Amino acid sequence: MQAVARAFFHVPVVGWLLRDAVHGLPDARYYFIFNLLVLFAALVYFFGYPFLIVSALTATAAMLVTLVILTASDMFSRLGKKRAAR
Repeated sequence: MQAVARAFFHVPVVGWLLRDAVHGLPDARYYFIFNLLVLFAALVYFFGYPFLIVSALTATAAMLVTLVILTASDMFSRLGKKRAAR
């Protein structure tokens, strides 16, 4: 996993900004978040309403998967306790 992160840090511009946000000055995180917001606004400006809809649907799918993972983790811990009790 660390090799993938290191490889991503070598990607021009985006990787450099991410590396600076992770390992740089404390203010760099806020600049990185601001850059992401400006990028999102620029993409909405250039591609318009369809980009906004696609990003909202993507966020919805990500949240649904997160909820399923969070609620399913309780089920898996119960199965492990039942197997250990046998």
